[in-house]
Amino acid sequence: MSEQLDILLINVGAKKKVYQDLSKDYSACEPPFWAALTAGYLRSQGFKVEILDANGLNLTQAETAECVKQKAPRITAIVVYGQQANTCTPLMVAVETLCREIKQLLPEQQLIVTGWHPSALPERTLRETQADLLAQGEGFYTLAALLRGEPYADIPGLWWKEGDKILSPELPQRNVPDLSAELSTVAWDLIPWETVEYRAFNWMCLQDLHSRGHYASLYTSLGCPYKCSYCAIQATYGERKIRYWSTEWVMRQIDTLARDHGVKNINLIDELFVFNPAHYLPIAKELLTREYKINFCAFARVDAVDRISAEDLALLKKAGFNWFKLGIETGSVEILGAIEKGKYTKEDIRRVVKKIHQAGIDLCANFMFGLPGDDFTTMQDTFSFSQELNCAFPSFFCTMATPGSDLYREALEKNIPLPETWLGFAQQGYDFLPLPTEKLTAAQVLAFRDYAFDAYFTNPAYLHMIETRFGAEALEHIKGMTRIKLKRRILGD
Repeated sequence: MSEQLDILLINVGAKKKVYQDLSKDYSACEPPFWAALTAGYLRSQGFKVEILDANGLNLTQAETAECVKQKAPRITAIVVYGQQANTCTPLMVAVETLCREIKQLLPEQQLIVTGWHPSALPERTLRETQADLLAQGEGFYTLAALLRGEPYADIPGLWWKEGDKILSPELPQRNVPDLSAELSTVAWDLIPWETVEYRAFNWMCLQDLHSRGHYASLYTSLGCPYKCSYCAIQATYGERKIRYWSTEWVMRQIDTLARDHGVKNINLIDELFVFNPAHYLPIAKELLTREYKINFCAFARVDAVDRISAEDLALLKKAGFNWFKLGIETGSVEILGAIEKGKYTKEDIRRVVKKIHQAGIDLCANFMFGLPGDDFTTMQDTFSFSQELNCAFPSFFCTMATPGSDLYREALEKNIPLPETWLGFAQQGYDFLPLPTEKLTAAQVLAFRDYAFDAYFTNPAYLHMIETRFGAEALEHIKGMTRIKLKRRILGD
């Protein structure tokens, strides 16, 4: 008889409900990096670990529960992580269903949930799901201690059920201080590369849409020093700082992805990759010694890029950084200050965008509608500003009160209506309900966002730019995307 599996890490998903028909060809499918990172750590502690990527394999919750039965782990962990904290809340409907399916099939199966949303609302998550336990925070130390059989009260960050009671941890969550030393390996070998076609974001591959299926995401740092009011990242990390992996560690992961798994596109999902030159420049220089020609995307801030020299931007471009994700959010200086995003002006943004474009780097630029203080005039100003900047792919969002964010706490305090189910937090979902503002209803904000999306991506000037820069195939891809119209409950669809 084979040795019993200690823990099964499940990556749960709900692509169709989260993205509607965009899930067919236009959304991404990411390898579960956080599950692989967790698996690598737990294996280093001597435990037998497997990953079940239910999202990538497109398994139903019932099928996922059957897999749990077949694998018979001591502990099943549902890992609720995505590219960012704000994207994980919609998954909780699937998490609730999966917990119920597992408990119906295997009443004695020990079940723990981890991740962004559970960390933000630990007590509520345990009340709403049939999970037995919850790991608040990063979860590495919590899961290892649980597998070692330590008393619950001695495990940092562990919440648990005792009858009808939910008990909170006596010891607070603990973050890993030295990422390279303690989180030294990623269990890439446990990801089902041969079975699942992981797919990059469509915009990231406009220059070569056929390469979308050779894709991975990767952190090179954890955390963020800023305190944007709409962001929920602090709910997991509990601190406002960045911890970095070493250049050697990062290159070891990229080597593995390129050589062993044929990855051609990597999305660096650090909250701020283009921030600290002492971190990103050595990585870029090491990439120049490789022959991979990987297409990279990385997150950046306007003020951080403003400090970069043209020479260093050229180095990043040469190393394969063809895309930056830039959080512009709004054209209003007053609103930027209200959400604690930054103090830069429109002219600063114009200068930075021009600088990035001159380096040959394209932008997936984020814009938000329905921020505190927004009205139709300011939203139109933000949209007009996005058109002026003429970025290759703007991401238009509505403002959400994501659990764990300052906006969520404010919404509760002021009795501002929030979605009735967690699917109501899915930006592209049918049930999506954004925040209202002082002058706009949630429906008005959402209607404007959907109008802006359609107006931007069908603009002849924009389409001409896409065809000129990326070619006829990219142009047809964008046209196909705009033919898919999202249905919205609050707009009467």
